Amino acid sequence: MIANNAPITTTARTTAEILLWNSTSWAEWKNFCGGPNQFDSASLQTPAGNLRIFIHDIKADKWVSGEIKKHGAWEPDLMKLIYHYMAEDKDLNLLDIGSHIGQFSLMAARMGRMAIAVDPLLENVLRLCNSIELNNYKSLVKVFYVALSDSRKKVSFVRNTGNIGGTRIKSVNKTTGTSFNPNIIDTVFLDDILPFIPFNRAFIKMDVEAHENNVLKGSNNLFATLDIPFVLMEWMQHINNPTSANEIINFMNLRNYKAYLVNTTNKLLEFKDYKKWPVNVLWKK
Repeated sequence: MIANNAPITTTARTTAEILLWNSTSWAEWKNFCGGPNQFDSASLQTPAGNLRIFIHDIKADKWVSGEIKKHGAWEPDLMKLIYHYMAEDKDLNLLDIGSHIGQFSLMAARMGRMAIAVDPLLENVLRLCNSIELNNYKSLVKVFYVALSDSRKKVSFVRNTGNIGGTRIKSVNKTTGTSFNPNIIDTVFLDDILPFIPFNRAFIKMDVEAHENNVLKGSNNLFATLDIPFVLMEWMQHINNPTSANEIINFMNLRNYKAYLVNTTNKLLEFKDYKKWPVNVLWKK
């Protein structure tokens, strides 16, 4: 890995760009994909066109990988929504927080847009890295192999058997040794990624298994700097958590966002009814 704290340019690349937080600074992990692999692949069917994507064994990832392998997409309604708004606005690029194996980032690249993908799981980032190189999206998709939170610390994972997409992070009290451990990852602020974002206008997709509030707490500069007309957020983890629900609502309301159903009907959701909101919500301003 090569330390590099300066913003990375978007010139033509020969390998996928994977950035890792190295305790105090960013480092680019050169040749992260590492050559031949035995990953399964599938046809990802997006509104922008079809492409190959590397997936997990569906026994280990029955929802995301399983749905892509069986039906060509996971959450196709969300893909259509993101595509709709990005197709309407040629300056809109994607910030994919909790990218998993990268279907939304790859769709954005298929549109010719740039994507910043963030994910803390080695097995996800390896597959996304290989998908980027296979489809020659090396200059369009930049990957941050890191977890996001409201403080910088070490975390490990709470895994959900059969559902890699349901993995959550948890704090660890103490780590020993200096060798690479894929089960321990650093957290950073979303603001720490800001210097590396090569665009000014972004659609944010955020799915981080109940950690959305923590991510927002570390994003003040990003929201003040970028033009972010849309934030698509998983909500189901906050329905029964008044603290996180109200803090998210206050954060978004302070920045003039309103919550809507996840479609293009502009059906407004009332803040007071947050316990009745659907699985995902679309914040717009």
